[in-house]
Amino acid sequence: MIDRSISALRTLRPDHDGGIFWFRDDLHQPSPISPMGMTTVQKHHSWGYHVAAEQTSLPPSKGALVKLHKGRVYLGFTLIDDKAEVAERAKKFKQLLEYCTENWDSFYSGYIEEVSSLLATLHAVDADRLTNRHLYEHLLRAEEINRRNWEIHFILMYPADALYLEFEAFCKSHGLDENGMVALLVGFDGMPARTDEELWELAKAAKAAKLDRILLSATPASARSLLSEIPEGRDWLARFDAFLVTYGNRINAAHLDVIFHTWREDPTPVFETIRSYFRRIDDGWDFTAQRNHVFARREEAVAAFGASLSGEDHKTFLRMLPVAQKIYAYQEDHGFYIDQGSTAALHDVLAACGRRLARFGLLADADDVYFLTYAELSEVLGDLARDQKIGIYHHGALLPSLIAERKVQWESVSSLDAPLTVGNVPQTMTDPIAIKVFGIIDEVLHPKGEKVIASRLEGFAAAPGVVKGPARVVMSFEDFATVQSGDILVCPYTGTAWTPLFLKIAGVVTDTGGMLTHAAIAAREYAIPAVVGTWNATTSIKNGDLIRIDGAAGTVEVERRAN
Repeated sequence: MIDRSISALRTLRPDHDGGIFWFRDDLHQPSPISPMGMTTVQKHHSWGYHVAAEQTSLPPSKGALVKLHKGRVYLGFTLIDDKAEVAERAKKFKQLLEYCTENWDSFYSGYIEEVSSLLATLHAVDADRLTNRHLYEHLLRAEEINRRNWEIHFILMYPADALYLEFEAFCKSHGLDENGMVALLVGFDGMPARTDEELWELAKAAKAAKLDRILLSATPASARSLLSEIPEGRDWLARFDAFLVTYGNRINAAHLDVIFHTWREDPTPVFETIRSYFRRIDDGWDFTAQRNHVFARREEAVAAFGASLSGEDHKTFLRMLPVAQKIYAYQEDHGFYIDQGSTAALHDVLAACGRRLARFGLLADADDVYFLTYAELSEVLGDLARDQKIGIYHHGALLPSLIAERKVQWESVSSLDAPLTVGNVPQTMTDPIAIKVFGIIDEVLHPKGEKVIASRLEGFAAAPGVVKGPARVVMSFEDFATVQSGDILVCPYTGTAWTPLFLKIAGVVTDTGGMLTHAAIAAREYAIPAVVGTWNATTSIKNGDLIRIDGAAGTVEVERRAN
């Protein structure tokens, strides 16, 4: 089985691991994981949970475990049973929350500056020019940086989510539901929003320079060649390349897997996004006006709720609101640096290792490096650093058959029926993070069936509004180019790489996620209706189906099936 081949240490064994509640992590990895992805990013994901839970004294848990089952990633949720220990941790955690309420800017920026600095040390190195010894050391450094960045991810996430929940509880105690509370927070300026704005400006610049005809008629590869032949095209390409330097460090698929290329490596998704915006421009849609509309609605909501409060309640509101808004922005902003940026940086180093092994004839293709585990790759590079000639001969007899076997196994696991839950499934879900981020509610724990085809679906009321239109089912980033202006996006999940689609879609429906998932947050930022966590949307809805979504009620109805 590929599970043990990838990592015997992290293979989920239901007969032995059944005392823990395991949940398939479709939110971060909705497809089979590569060997390298499991033994780097996913390994660090789990490690980060544990380090942060200890450092922040997270009261109910010491973090989640990550294991493989039928080629898919599962999270293992565990709780602390000792009530005295929980109480002691709660005291320390409360102190952290009080500190973060008053000092979130410095708390967040300090850690993000560390992340950015660490990533800069990797980007500054031309790995292809390193000696074998230095490439080996560069790999070790990249792996360590990725691990540290995932520690930071959860050190930030635990207090952030707790403060969000505190603010939600305060609002609910004064008659404001979660959607009403979120209306007080939307409209933030973070790196994902800046990415979208820059993409929009690139599209406008291309349109103004009359380059849209070239971009629409040519493939992305040939478009670059054609644009480079004319002055206005060269000017636009310079701006496009500058965009990639700042915003191109993200994995195309937005998964926690290093196997996928980045925007900087393959900017095809960026070209396709820009091309798709031309129709939106022709329709008169304006990015700035739309964003200003969101800002104005937020200020109206803040003023209305504030006016309903008095005395100490009003003072408490004014104290909690600024940090709640910043934390809401953090939910997306940190992903630019860690979930995507750090994964992309590690991918780049691994790609250089793959090119080195391919040059030595140890791999048929540089991308085959992702079918090795991290331990295997570090062993190979360490041996090459010790003696290149012997290392090539030694591993030339070991790698080809292993890679061939792993690729066959990886292709085969997609047909396996990996269950949604495994092990000690609780009768009810009480963990607020599991509910808010992953969308794990009681109906999911004991599902009616994620593969059931239905004409009416229910999920989280993620972003208000009612819209009717054609469904566009997108299972992965390869399908981004099929999304047209006015489509309703139906997908398993979304991540930061999906955000540019939100500038042109009319609504979004997802299988996974809760109120703090990416799709919900991005939909609110662009004022489009969203229903998330339906669990059977991509099973029930087909391309071209006429569907109606009610983002306030959390319902989706198929009104007419496509032929």
